[in-house]
Amino acid sequence: MENSFQTSFIPKKPIVPNGASGTNSLGGKTTSISIVVTVFILIALVVATVGLYFYRDYLQKNKEDLSATLFKMRGSFDNDTIVALEMYDKKSTVAKQVLGGHIVLSPLFDTMNELTLSSIQYTKFDHSTNDGVFSVKMSGIARDYKSIALQADVFNTKKGSMFKDVIFSNLTKDKSNNVTFDLEFDVDPALLSYSNHIVNTVAIPEVSTSGVVGATDTTLPASDANLNTDTSPLQTTSNPQ
Repeated sequence: MENSFQTSFIPKKPIVPNGASGTNSLGGKTTSISIVVTVFILIALVVATVGLYFYRDYLQKNKEDLSATLFKMRGSFDNDTIVALEMYDKKSTVAKQVLGGHIVLSPLFDTMNELTLSSIQYTKFDHSTNDGVFSVKMSGIARDYKSIALQADVFNTKKGSMFKDVIFSNLTKDKSNNVTFDLEFDVDPALLSYSNHIVNTVAIPEVSTSGVVGATDTTLPASDANLNTDTSPLQTTSNPQ
């Protein structure tokens, strides 16, 4: 009896390449991590949005509460006192502006007296203000040219630093063998500042109980009331610094 074996080389199951099972597992893990991260980001965005919404409501409510508190505090003040304080503030602001723009010439003359050599005398004084710059033009007589050179050196010292761009011009000998000259320079605003030199003479305004603000005394010193800008020869005596 012959034994017959029936064999078949056709696979009963689909052939799966080696390692295919591991690849599918890794892809599944990657997809799961991406989903988790995306969900986490969405949750964070939702929480942040809700938090900002409530924080905005909190700020709005806090603002309304502060406004109501300020309104109540304002109502507790006397209206006459508020009006008086407002008037005082306006007058103080105007007074500061006036003082800031006002100048006084006595410090200029004092400084000139300290800096001028005994061999120099001035015969004419004039001043002008252009674009906030205070300029001085003077004429004078010197004993000789050397005196003018020495005077120029004095203006270049530290004490003479209040005078800017000092220029001597039109040097000419007269019949008496003296040297006439013209002098120009700009003055440092700090030297002429009214508030720097005479601010202590201004009366302090006071608010009365009736709501009337006291007046401010801004009277100029008598020495600065009238200035003669064209005088006879002025002899100043001081030693060079």
